[in-house]
Amino acid sequence: MTKVHIYSVAFSSFGRVAQLVCEEKQIPYSMGMAVNGEEVPFKGEQHHVWHPYGKIPVLLVNDKALCESTSIIRYLDAQFPGVKLTPQDPWLAAKLDERVQLLSNYINHALIRDYMLELIFPKGPDGTPRLDVMEANKPAALRALSLVETWLSEEAGYLFGSTFSLADAMALPSLYYVTQLKAPFSLVNEDSAIFRYVQRMKETHASCAKVLVPKQG
Repeated sequence: MTKVHIYSVAFSSFGRVAQLVCEEKQIPYSMGMAVNGEEVPFKGEQHHVWHPYGKIPVLLVNDKALCESTSIIRYLDAQFPGVKLTPQDPWLAAKLDERVQLLSNYINHALIRDYMLELIFPKGPDGTPRLDVMEANKPAALRALSLVETWLSEEAGYLFGSTFSLADAMALPSLYYVTQLKAPFSLVNEDSAIFRYVQRMKETHASCAKVLVPKQG
């Protein structure tokens, strides 16, 4: 039996991307910073063997390691049975991959790394958020959300086509975190297309209900 482990902390948006794909395809997996019962230090020697820049997640499949979220979810969808999250048509598959790359490389960066992480890991005096940095980065975050809203208006309830795809898996963890922001840092309101999309996915997909809002304890 293939053993699948996601080396990641539970709150990582990219770690949750890999989780969503496993849940949608019903792939048995484990997740955490311990592998085979032993803690693997973050950015330690073994971690850098798996990922030269010490990033998470890393997918461990039996004795093999694969890094970078886009590569991980492509592999999971191609290798394992279950619902297919990528179209068979080569052009549509390439266009989906284009959207996944935009989400991973630019939209997630604008929302999480350049905006929300300042609240989660403040870098200002006495551990306070750098409000000037957040304000400077807010326009880029809003532009990223505007692009996602455009995609939602063009598609049939999902971010690519009429069914759950790798684009939804890549987007939803970050978008869920965005919907949790409170004033004065909020980027969307409850009437927005993005807020409604996240709520709908949680209500209609068991994978989203489980991964986006994990039970405590």
